[in-house]
Amino acid sequence: MISMGFAEINQIAIVLTACTLMSLLFIKMKQPPILGYIFAGVILGPYTLKWIKNPEVIRIIGDYGMLIMLFTVGLKLNVYEFRKVWKTAIACVSIQTIFGLLISLLISCFFVLDAATIALITCMMALSSTAIAIKIMESSNEINTPVKSLVVSILIAQDLTLAPMIMILKSLIFNHSMHSLFIKIIISIASMIGTVMFLSKAQLKIVHKFFNSWVFKNAEINALISVTSCFGFAAISEYLGLSGVYGAFLCGFILGNAGPKNLLLAFSAPLSGMMMMSFFIYIGILFDIVFIMHNIISICLIVCVITMIKLLINTSSLKILGWKDRVALESSVLLSQISEFSFVLINIYSFHKNSIYLTNWIISTTVISLSAGALFIVMFKNMMDQA
Repeated sequence: MISMGFAEINQIAIVLTACTLMSLLFIKMKQPPILGYIFAGVILGPYTLKWIKNPEVIRIIGDYGMLIMLFTVGLKLNVYEFRKVWKTAIACVSIQTIFGLLISLLISCFFVLDAATIALITCMMALSSTAIAIKIMESSNEINTPVKSLVVSILIAQDLTLAPMIMILKSLIFNHSMHSLFIKIIISIASMIGTVMFLSKAQLKIVHKFFNSWVFKNAEINALISVTSCFGFAAISEYLGLSGVYGAFLCGFILGNAGPKNLLLAFSAPLSGMMMMSFFIYIGILFDIVFIMHNIISICLIVCVITMIKLLINTSSLKILGWKDRVALESSVLLSQISEFSFVLINIYSFHKNSIYLTNWIISTTVISLSAGALFIVMFKNMMDQA
């Protein structure tokens, strides 16, 4: 059990100072501050200066940060935007998943991969980073634009597929019955579709009456209900064999479309900003500098190939589905990086599969994709604005 003493507080103070300085530096360079958080984690982590003596403390904060972060992301997603282009969103996710599976099977022809590893790679190819895409669109003031509506809808469709992905991965790892897995997936998909339809069509008068009552007039009670709901859904999700972060995301998605979104965001958004910093610090701490330096060319090549494949698949799919070239290209760029949900899948995979070498490859690829992906998106958007 970890006890919080002066040493831990000293580490947290150092981390906060480094994050502040690095984020200001990256903002000055007109880059996303999240890159500063990641680099702060790299610099202070166990593979460089080693100033963070107990990364477990940051990991725990990062885990809670992921819950709050995905809760806030869920709050910001609008089910009505999803309804506008739900056919396109589902088609894109389906095409990405199919191509991800084909690529995984192709890789397995050259390397000996079991079914769980193939499933993990497929899921990583099919998901994009909700946090980075939303953050960049907010910073660039993309509001009520075709790109924002399209990207948000595709992200909702991707994130809602996380539960079936977790079920499939766990079933392959534990060798569960395929019949049982099929039933769970059908129930999961049906419940998610039901949630979206209910939120988009129901009047929810009782719910709105509750959220507009005296309960939410008190800021402290508002904050307490938000945190309780987030962690409550996370606990239920874990109990059902899914992931806590998925429960937190689903909670935010439901409350954001059924409750007072602005009131909830007034509390959760600042907290999410701080906790999201912890999440990206932990991503930086995961960097095994020695492993990455020995394999930097291969890792960067893999990230470039994955980015180009996702970019090509999404752009082609959107153009075939009737979207204009510029909208298809801008949307595809925002969806080109690997998702932060990949860390959830990696944790499930690495916890039960004794393959440190393969896990290092997957973590390194994901970390590089998340960090370089944000920079790639910003650079591309600047080029598009100047064109």
